[in-house]
Amino acid sequence: MARIRPAKNDGSQKDDGREVSPPPPSRGRQKKSEGRQPVAPRPAPNASREKTGSVTKAVQEQRKGSRFLSDVIAELRKVQWPTRSQLMQSTAVVILVVAIVTIYLDVVDNIVNRIVHAIF
Repeated sequence: MARIRPAKNDGSQKDDGREVSPPPPSRGRQKKSEGRQPVAPRPAPNASREKTGSVTKAVQEQRKGSRFLSDVIAELRKVQWPTRSQLMQSTAVVILVVAIVTIYLDVVDNIVNRIVHAIF
């Protein structure tokens, strides 16, 4: 729950530094025996505060490792694996493209080789 801080000039001090009593609380009717509630002191600004429910680094590392494996398994289940015919078709396309690129590079290499031998 957020803590609401009063404005910088909430009427408790005047601009010249003199204190002025704050206005009475407007909470409706209060019994005379009820006074102002005591305010808990603020912690020192440099005091280290740990969040409630936080865990140690060892526990975080342990959770991180097991979470990684479970995430990998979950992602592998989402994969749409190819059928046997799709796999064969893709393999044929890859082999064909590799053969075409090999022939092209061999032709270019022979042309460049002849040009270099003709110059030198």
